[in-house]
Amino acid sequence: METQAVFNSMWDILQKPMFAVGGEGVSIVSFVYFAIVIIVSVGVSRLVIRLLQRNVYSKTEIEQGAQYTLSRLIKYVIFVLGFLIGLQMIGFDLSVLTVFGGLFGIGIGFGLQNIFSNFASGLILLMERPVQVGDIVELDGLLGRVTEIRFRVAIVTTFDNESIIVPNSDLVSERVTNWSYGGDTTLRLRIPIGVAYGTDVDLVENILLEIAESEQNVMPKPSPEVFFKEHGDSSLNFELRVWVPSPAYRIEASNNIRKKIDSRFTEEGIEIPFPQRDNHVFFEEEYQMVND
Repeated sequence: METQAVFNSMWDILQKPMFAVGGEGVSIVSFVYFAIVIIVSVGVSRLVIRLLQRNVYSKTEIEQGAQYTLSRLIKYVIFVLGFLIGLQMIGFDLSVLTVFGGLFGIGIGFGLQNIFSNFASGLILLMERPVQVGDIVELDGLLGRVTEIRFRVAIVTTFDNESIIVPNSDLVSERVTNWSYGGDTTLRLRIPIGVAYGTDVDLVENILLEIAESEQNVMPKPSPEVFFKEHGDSSLNFELRVWVPSPAYRIEASNNIRKKIDSRFTEEGIEIPFPQRDNHVFFEEEYQMVND
């Protein structure tokens, strides 16, 4: 009996309202219920995502970006619903949220424009998917793979294994090169080269094609091409065009090809000229003497 009395008194204390919201008392028990609802909503979201991965994603041809987007949306929807249910259990009148919405709008007007812009851009990325998880993108000279898209920022991992945090607004409003858009990651490289006047044009073209075909990072199809571009000021200008399977091979392939070109041209005695300029210098005193 004494134990029961102690339990009842403790229960009464836990249920005793600490403050009132909308005429409803809020107690410690209410906060416990709120925490339980939040934990349950998180658990339910994880369970639903696991079921989708096991029973839906693995058995369908849904692309990786779409899977990620759907999982994120489900997670946030379940969490928000759980949060609202928890607020109701505490005693909050959800109509009060309109007041908070007005205050939030004022806050945005005074200093949260950037955050709201990134949040809205995150929704656009998740809905329209111009950039998806797994895409190779280039932004302001930054080349990397998108590994995560959150509601405010995106994580881009470079090929040097550096994780770059990019605001979502940059991916929406700035000019972004998406090398994976449409599923095609192939890239054409243009490598200009100049040789001295008098060099056998056919020999140069054959050497450039041999070098391109011997490079392991160059795709056999579309096949490499060589174009005689122009008669320059001090050289005959060519352009070697090759295709690589991904932008990740761009630097390595270009480096290997240029080194092979320099080595083969040296063996064949083909000169790579440097620009020549004629400089004319006039002195004011000499100019005056000539005029006199």
